[in-house]
Amino acid sequence: MFRSYKSYYSNLPKNVKLFLLGNAIQGMGLSIYSLLFNLYLKELGFGESAIGGLISTTSLGISLMAVPAALIIEKFHVKHLVTTAMIFSSVFYALQVMNIDEGSLFTFGLLASMFQALFNISVSPFYLKNSKPDQRVHLFTMNSSMNMGAHLLGYLLGGFLPDMMEALMPTLSKVEVYRFSMMIALGAVFSSNIMFFQIKRLPTKKIHKKLFEGLREKDWHLLAKLILPKLCFAFGGGLIVPFMNLYLKEKFNLATDKIGVAYAVLQFFIFLGIFVTPTIIKKTTHLRFIVLTGLCSIPFMITMGITGNITLVLGCFFMRGMLMNMSGPITSMFEMERVREEESIFASAIIIFFYHLVYTTSTRLGGYLIETYSFVQTFYVAGSFYALAITLYYYFFKDDSKEQDDDCVVEITEEAA
Repeated sequence: MFRSYKSYYSNLPKNVKLFLLGNAIQGMGLSIYSLLFNLYLKELGFGESAIGGLISTTSLGISLMAVPAALIIEKFHVKHLVTTAMIFSSVFYALQVMNIDEGSLFTFGLLASMFQALFNISVSPFYLKNSKPDQRVHLFTMNSSMNMGAHLLGYLLGGFLPDMMEALMPTLSKVEVYRFSMMIALGAVFSSNIMFFQIKRLPTKKIHKKLFEGLREKDWHLLAKLILPKLCFAFGGGLIVPFMNLYLKEKFNLATDKIGVAYAVLQFFIFLGIFVTPTIIKKTTHLRFIVLTGLCSIPFMITMGITGNITLVLGCFFMRGMLMNMSGPITSMFEMERVREEESIFASAIIIFFYHLVYTTSTRLGGYLIETYSFVQTFYVAGSFYALAITLYYYFFKDDSKEQDDDCVVEITEEAA
């Protein structure tokens, strides 16, 4: 498997390699920021409901920017988009950290995430256009694997960074310790531009059509089938995933450094799952892989809510994260390969738009449910929506899966002949 990845990586264009590295660097910085941000908000005195509202600004901003970004993205080179996105998102995140009133936290978080959307929308179409069909499984999984490795490092650093800051500057308050730690993380996000600035601008076709031209001609029926399962995943995930560090801290009294280690171990499990995906996917269809990994993750999610054993909770935390995330690159490829190439950017944007719109609502609701009731009921509801998402994927695309099975049989027969 290592030799296979090495071979595919060496044959990738330089632009793709630079994008992979830049994506990993900014992912490391954002992982530190996301680990510490709601702990920082808790230190400021915000309750779970208010925290849910504030951390949902990320999804809200991405949702608001997704479609406008898709309509203008073809008119600009990807290098200009991603560098602009990284500069302005890191600046606005820094302004968010420097303020403590809820209105400013919300506003700057919203602006930062809107620029982050420019980057997020460009990723899958960029890889699709800069790779051959036989390279895509490895490229998409390689991108996710490098991100997981970067997140692993980020969570480890994020867990220990506050303690290091306290040791270096013992006069700082807890709020200031978190603030300085997050500013260091944002420095890493900003520095990702070192890679993106090196991307060479390749000639592209100039788009002369009007901004909203062609919207009616989009395959909305297919887009709806791709979007609906993602909405269920978004709703279920938004209820509980953003609050897992608070769950570990409040229910089991884990220290920040131990939470950071737990998240780092989670990234290792996710990395391992994504790393072996190209080998496993050869034995089955894309749809079966998405369905089976999703189904297997649900019992682990439910168990996290009903057990009081920290060892069992962490084991389920790792397994659920691995199973759900190892299908991520396959799902992205599954979506992009079903739409026409000229519609790939718009499709990516519209999926992101609806996903983050629902995730925003769900995160706000999750904070309210946790504060009003408990984590247990929230785990149950989240698991139910995951099950619904998997059912919809199978129902919508089972005929495609049968066609893929038939193609595999033909290929095997030809090889045997």
